[in-house]
Amino acid sequence: MKWFGFLHLTVCVAIVITSAVLVEAAKAPNSPDVVKIKPDVIISDLKINRISVVPAGHNVQINVTVVNPVRNTATGPFKVKVEWTNDPTRGYNLLGSGGVTTLDYDLASAVIKNRKTLSFNHQVPTGESYKYRVTADYLNLVDEANETNNVAAAGYTTLSLP
Repeated sequence: MKWFGFLHLTVCVAIVITSAVLVEAAKAPNSPDVVKIKPDVIISDLKINRISVVPAGHNVQINVTVVNPVRNTATGPFKVKVEWTNDPTRGYNLLGSGGVTTLDYDLASAVIKNRKTLSFNHQVPTGESYKYRVTADYLNLVDEANETNNVAAAGYTTLSLP
């Protein structure tokens, strides 16, 4: 009977220790089973609009909309740059860059601030075709779910008068 009591006590102690270990493991912040949801910066819209015509060519406005489509994430600050060229084989020229403080897709918030539009002005000479390339988060400041979807391109052509 003494052995039965000792065995019973040993089993109870083992159950308590195992339970304590499981509770501590569940509290571990860096548990390998925890998946961190990351934001993503994408260019959802790129438009080039003519705002005026002058003798030298067309004044255009390049409107770039960046968005974070991942719910309950925020990006932190990053920059967007716009480049232009009349010959992509010879490289691009920097037109300008603009900053975004955050893209916050918080479903609990009354206002979802997960998109921002930036505008850049440029002049395309008469008879020329320019290609514009936009890169979001070009300094790689945001740890994103997808780092390969941050570039978009569009073109604009003016026609020569006969």
